[in-house]
This record gives sequence, structure tokens and C-alpha cells, in this order.
Amino acid sequence: MATAVLGGEIQVPTLKGKLALKIPPETQNGRTFRLAGQGMPHLGDSTHGDLFAKVGVVLPTKLSDKEKELFEQLSQLRPSG
Repeated sequence: MATAVLGGEIQVPTLKGKLALKIPPETQNGRTFRLAGQGMPHLGDSTHGDLFAKVGVVLPTKLSDKEKELFEQLSQLRPSG
């Protein structure tokens, strides 16, 4: 969740191993990134197709008291509605 909001780098598993993917700040849940040439090999030649990585933001559970307090502060700064 923090990486989607603030931006950062994550490791994405590919057929060739892990690849670093830069996530821009304020990335929305469900956004898809295209990783050119990281997909399945084409039949009969040495090229590879593309791999698509879809962002799935996971909300935290079992929050500590401090985490709850911080979310309360955030909700006061950015009221929904």
C-alpha cells in the first residue's frame, strides 16, 4: 500500500528470474504495467512476448494501536465523500 502511494521499487517474478519494477507515486489499484520482452518465447525464434504485471494493493489487517492512530490522522486530513 505504501509503495503504491509513495512510489518505489518492487521485485516481479518473470520467466527469466526477478525483475525490478519502478512503481510511480499514486499508482492506482488495478493498474497494469507492460514488461516488454519478458513473456513467453515465440515459437521458432529467439524473441519473447510481453509480460503484464497488474498492481494489487493489499490493505493491512490486524493494525496496531499506533497504525490505527495514524490512519485516523490521515482520515482527518483527507475526509472521504
